[in-house]
Amino acid sequence: MTERRHTGPLQVQKPLYPEGRSVCHTVILHPPGGMAEGDTTKIDVTQGPDSKTVLTSPAAAKWYKSRDKFSSQEVRIRLGERAQLDWLPPENILFEHARADFRFQLELGQDASAIGWEAFVFGRRAMGESWDAGVLRINSQFIDINGLLWGERANFNAVSRIRNAAQGLGAFPIAGMVWATGPSCDQLLAENLSPSLPFGDTLRAGVTCLNHRLIVVRGVAQKMEPLRELMVRCWSFLRPAIHGRQSQPLRLWSV
Repeated sequence: MTERRHTGPLQVQKPLYPEGRSVCHTVILHPPGGMAEGDTTKIDVTQGPDSKTVLTSPAAAKWYKSRDKFSSQEVRIRLGERAQLDWLPPENILFEHARADFRFQLELGQDASAIGWEAFVFGRRAMGESWDAGVLRINSQFIDINGLLWGERANFNAVSRIRNAAQGLGAFPIAGMVWATGPSCDQLLAENLSPSLPFGDTLRAGVTCLNHRLIVVRGVAQKMEPLRELMVRCWSFLRPAIHGRQSQPLRLWSV
């Protein structure tokens, strides 16, 4: 790491190197622990050529009740030539009446590769909430040297039909996605991953290969722990092929 700057509550911890000096593990801290109405966080990351980084946070992000204004998180990551990224944040918990706006943009240089995930818990399950009111907006863009590789937008509220539709969330209260992109992403890699994915009453997942350069695994679950374990297994499977390095569980996961 050559430079780190922050304004407001977001902070970057001292970098760690559990995989050796070639891979920088960095933890992004948000001491308030949650997003109140109108809060905005922006994360801007630039990786130089041949750099290798693992980015994560120590705890789930909580999105509190909003009467009118959206709370928002904007992430922009630029990868230089042959750079490698693991983007592994904890889940997002949407409280009743939360209004959350997520924006994620990944820009890939020549032969760069990245693996990441995102998960959403609709309502505080331990408190008996089912997220009966609220809005979630998502805007993701993946851009490589040839232009837009993949873009996706979601804009639905708590009573949207997509929450119960079979082609949507299927009435599951938790949803997550693992994605991977790089020169080694192809249909064969997705087909090799597919047989290990579950399809049951409490946990379901499927994998797709897009544009011969991007793999997307989508999952839904009744509880966060099994979905988190599934996401880690997918990352562990994909990392050797995408980055050429074996997976190493993060220390935070055992805390």
